[in-house]
Amino acid sequence: MTDALINNGGTAQIIIDVPQAVALSLTRGLNANQSGTVEVSAPHGGLSVGQSIFVGYRGKGNLAITDGDSVMSATASIASFTNALLPPSHGSATLNGGGLWTVTGRFDLGGYNNTPGGAALLSVTNGSTVSAGSVRVYNSGTLTGDGTISTTSGITVDGTISRTVGTLTIGGGLSLTSTATTQCSVTPQDLNTIDVSVSGAATLTGRLSVTMTGTFTPCTQFTLLHAGVRSGTFGSQSISFPQGQGFIPVITYDANNVYLYLESSNGCH
Repeated sequence: MTDALINNGGTAQIIIDVPQAVALSLTRGLNANQSGTVEVSAPHGGLSVGQSIFVGYRGKGNLAITDGDSVMSATASIASFTNALLPPSHGSATLNGGGLWTVTGRFDLGGYNNTPGGAALLSVTNGSTVSAGSVRVYNSGTLTGDGTISTTSGITVDGTISRTVGTLTIGGGLSLTSTATTQCSVTPQDLNTIDVSVSGAATLTGRLSVTMTGTFTPCTQFTLLHAGVRSGTFGSQSISFPQGQGFIPVITYDANNVYLYLESSNGCH
């Protein structure tokens, strides 16, 4: 039943089984000139917060969850607020190696409770999972990785969504607003890899940015996004691709997918 604050630039390490770390709320970087870090890591760390976790409230904050360890909270916010005449808040949370963050309610990335905040990053990689009631990625927020983000009420993206190596999996619905940017990095090895896989409905708009690197074969097709149901298209797109390989990249759609098709300069048969 105690509020926990880490504001002195230090790092709290949670690395043992018993007793599990417990707090009423947890804030790193309460004010603009303050910062703090929490690491939940092997061998068997665990953290349970009854109310909110703030990773960079008005200051700077970091949270790392690794090696299958878990964090639970009622709500969560990364880079919650901006500051008049001062640097904005900054927060990052990284989950790696099967880490789990369970948020029963709202998860705000780059803001808090419908108020835009500072620069926020949520990276979910290497078998890790974030499970939340809902997720909102504000304009200053970035969601990235190749793990799983599962929600009951869906993900709304005003900012940036991207994947690293592998597939970023969305459990539930995905809604991209007109300010959203979807970033896709494509190599020849991604031929059978989906960049973003959405189990529910995906509503598309905003900007699509594709960066291609490597040596490609014309007349091949890459899946940038797969959804249970797809509606809408991207409002604008940019594709950076290697020249002189005999193809022109084209974005195409069907009922469930967004594709990158490499149209041959000599025609495909």
